[in-house]
Amino acid sequence: MALDFGDVGSREASTECLEFWMTVVMKGKAPVDPECKAKIGKAHVYSEGADVYDVLLNQTNLQFNNNKYYLIQLLQDDNGKTYSVWMRWGRVGKVGQNSLVNCGGNLAQAKDAFKKKFFDKTKNEWEHRANFENVAGKYDMVFVDYSTEDKVKRDFCSQYHMIHCSALHLSRSLLELICDLKAMEECVLEMKFDTKKAPLGKLTTEQIRAGYASLKRIEECLKKKKSNKELLDACNQFYTRIPHDFGLRTPPIIRTEDELKEKIALLEALSDIQIAVKMVQSSIQNDEHPLDRQYQSLRCRLQPLDSNSNEYKVVEKYLQSTHAPTHSDYTMTILDIFTVEREGEKDNFCSEMENKMLLWHGSRLLNWVGILSQGLRVAPPEAPVTGFMFGKGIYFADMSSKSANYCFANQKNNQGLLLLREEELYKLIKSSKPTTCMLDPIPSKLLKYVLHEVLDPLLNINLSLSLGYVPKTFKLAVIKPLIKKIKSNHSMIPKS
Repeated sequence: MALDFGDVGSREASTECLEFWMTVVMKGKAPVDPECKAKIGKAHVYSEGADVYDVLLNQTNLQFNNNKYYLIQLLQDDNGKTYSVWMRWGRVGKVGQNSLVNCGGNLAQAKDAFKKKFFDKTKNEWEHRANFENVAGKYDMVFVDYSTEDKVKRDFCSQYHMIHCSALHLSRSLLELICDLKAMEECVLEMKFDTKKAPLGKLTTEQIRAGYASLKRIEECLKKKKSNKELLDACNQFYTRIPHDFGLRTPPIIRTEDELKEKIALLEALSDIQIAVKMVQSSIQNDEHPLDRQYQSLRCRLQPLDSNSNEYKVVEKYLQSTHAPTHSDYTMTILDIFTVEREGEKDNFCSEMENKMLLWHGSRLLNWVGILSQGLRVAPPEAPVTGFMFGKGIYFADMSSKSANYCFANQKNNQGLLLLREEELYKLIKSSKPTTCMLDPIPSKLLKYVLHEVLDPLLNINLSLSLGYVPKTFKLAVIKPLIKKIKSNHSMIPKS
């Protein structure tokens, strides 16, 4: 459902004007660096099949306040066989210095100059870059995706304002909300991601996985209290793999769980943006209205609810009645409610299961194209476990405001989306590892938060799990910390 967040006080966004949005037109598989004034509009990046002679290198060293890039491109003039090698380098976020080497009609000379500079900066051969290995003190390679359309015009919707949009005109505002690439860029800019060096959707899946691996190293350093040098090395590796723009400030060392969670959220956002960018770009060269094409790409049915219907009123009441008093810094107003049916999901849901409960799930706007098109997904194996209370999984809440906090709405961008979904509690509990004791299949971390309220009915859970029944008291348990674990009393175990 689409929500308006009023009076968002404590999460007010920066009101800084962002001037980074522009139209990008590519003649080849990669755009010519806009700072190469002599070749803009006159040349293109040279490529041979899948080999694109364009590379971005990055290096971060927190100890010496280094956060720098090196860009190398082999350019071919549009009107003839004239080649040149363009290089630009400097601090991330700054234009820096540059050099343009004219090679005339000698392609071999241009290739040699390109490959030599690549080797000088990385100590890796260009031909073996697929097996790139970072060398201490040298630049790392940022892997980008060149598989997008040849011509990319990101603010393309204005071209189609005369084309009729048939895709659920009532759902049009929702599609525009979740497919807004400019809003996505602003969001990751707030997270300090450098969209100039790594444009939206351009980082490869492998590069994002490498970022997760670096965060896992940082997590290990924090948990095992490793030396400051090891933590610095892990942070250097992360910022090198995932370009960040901190201006002239030294990139911060990731020292706390909250800071680690912020970087996990950034990588999750970049993964979902990949999906959104590819979907939006696929609609550019289509004769249909882009929103029609985007709706079809979601592969799910979106049906708006009548605001006068009983179902709408029940959901509205559920939203307001489960807004926790502790979340008093904002209010929520429903703008629209949509029923969502993804392909095949209805058939997979067990209709005979009686133990169902409607639960909330919230997420940033930039994640919803991925959620609607691919469903809710568990964090990848490369991701750290830090930040997940009960381990990696998909999290739901029975309090609307608890999930709404994960929408990260603010005074500037005060709209968000919440998912209300039927969940099988039997499946949730049964799939958890039996870590509390031999007789209890409920995990310790889950049990300690609800034990105060379920001590009596807990005795019946083991016998009733096969029927999918959980006592009502368990469903409505109040979250309270358990100071000391209660010892098992075998005399209280029910006999079969």
